[in-house]
Amino acid sequence: MRTTSLLVLALFILTSCGSSTAKKQEELDLKEKEISLREKELQLKEKEEALVASLNAKNKELSNVDNLIGYWVFPHNATINIEFTPNGRFVFNDYNSTSEKEEILTGTYMLSNGTLTLFYDDRPKQRFKFYHGEPGDDNYYIKKSGYYFVKGEEE
Repeated sequence: MRTTSLLVLALFILTSCGSSTAKKQEELDLKEKEISLREKELQLKEKEEALVASLNAKNKELSNVDNLIGYWVFPHNATINIEFTPNGRFVFNDYNSTSEKEEILTGTYMLSNGTLTLFYDDRPKQRFKFYHGEPGDDNYYIKKSGYYFVKGEEE
């Protein structure tokens, strides 16, 4: 009986020590996972901050009227063109398909985050997309259904 009691006691001590070691290992594993998750969270935060900075720079670039000022042409149809002046005005030489005549349109413009808005002196405003070319293409473009302009040489 005494031997059995000692065996039970020894077994109890061994299992409780093992349990304690297993518990400590489990806690250590959880801490390692927590550290790993925090590192990933920091990496994601850094990527997000870089993306936000990049978008802010892009929006600033696409809101800078210095990138817009000048003479813009419709490729393969140079009679359709727009000139943007530093004083906020534009002259748009267009073709009116309804009257089948060329017309000169004037007004003011606003550029904000890649949206170019033309406020005509005699008709409703019009919005165009203003954007920078793909990587390796340093040009800017103005586009709207039926229109496509690239910056040309000054007249």
